[in-house]
Amino acid sequence: MQPVDLFLTILLQDFNPTYNPRFGVLLLVCESIPNVRLRKCREPVTVMASESLLKFKVFEGKEEGDDEVLPGLLMIKADGRVERMSEWLPASSTFDNGTASKDVVIDPELGLRARIFVPEVIASENTKKLPVVVYFHGGGFCLGDVADPINVNECTKLCKASQAIVVSSSYRLTPENQLPAAYDDSFNALKWLQKQCTDEEGEPWLKKHADFSQVFLLGVSAGGNIAHQVMALKPMKELEPQVSIQGLILVVPYFSAETPSASELLYANDDIVPLTVNHTFWRLALPHGANRDHPYSNVFSPDAPNLTDVQFPRMLIVVGDKDPLNTRQMEYYNALKNAGRDVKLVECPDCPHTFRYFPQFEAENLRVDKAIAAFIHGADQ
Repeated sequence: MQPVDLFLTILLQDFNPTYNPRFGVLLLVCESIPNVRLRKCREPVTVMASESLLKFKVFEGKEEGDDEVLPGLLMIKADGRVERMSEWLPASSTFDNGTASKDVVIDPELGLRARIFVPEVIASENTKKLPVVVYFHGGGFCLGDVADPINVNECTKLCKASQAIVVSSSYRLTPENQLPAAYDDSFNALKWLQKQCTDEEGEPWLKKHADFSQVFLLGVSAGGNIAHQVMALKPMKELEPQVSIQGLILVVPYFSAETPSASELLYANDDIVPLTVNHTFWRLALPHGANRDHPYSNVFSPDAPNLTDVQFPRMLIVVGDKDPLNTRQMEYYNALKNAGRDVKLVECPDCPHTFRYFPQFEAENLRVDKAIAAFIHGADQ
């Protein structure tokens, strides 16, 4: 099939195909798509991609009254409609580069689905059942999808590195569906997983290959917040005995508060997640009238569940020391340690909030991959 031209509103002076301060995430999304070329031109950058590999939506254009929350990624139109730059990669039920994937429906009424990734080792007749990692994507609660190139790439790497089944679960996005919608949807995904264990007509890959006694929750950024809040707010005992949560993995978890932290002030003009964008994400995500001291964002709020009372499993927290959210993440880690929780920390020097997505941090990402795999398989104990 002939390539198709897709035009993005990135001017020449903003263009850098490796890492661009203003549009780094947007360029990364494009570079994550197989067979995509980015080329410079005097007008907007042209993206070349095989139509069979990509469904792509671009903005209709900014008009008076529109709020461009994140340039090129998220716009709230004057009439209230939300436009997102969105693109999807199809699932592949045949093994490609060590993994296969399929899409399943969790809740047709709410439009919730999951993408399941399995490692090629399941093709062996003698393979024992594998741990299950339920993956919650990031995106400030406003962006992301189980089929977008960034999350497909992350889940593929996780599946291969950890030799585990990955269930990447969707959730309703803000501002159309403010919190706690994402928490409700994510817990419902766990209830769906429980049903696959007991239902004779459950999802075949999970019925045959999943070890439901070895389930882990992994969240990146906003997904890390979701993983925490699901454990803190939801009736997790309802999942037992069919599903047993053995570990919680939070990668650059997304917390906030009204008073800026030391790292937020230090990196207030961060290239990818500046303080203004961070605050806007929370304004869109929190219930109407709430500020960032709401317990959904501030885990140390007087109204938040006390960390000593939450029945956390083993925990692994991954942080970057140049992340604007680093101070809050370290406060969270230290509070868990002081509460006597079994929690381990992986610190990544010189790494920003989005370091998991950029090739210049490959060495640190490989170290994180190994730490996550060791945590899942108990080799870190």
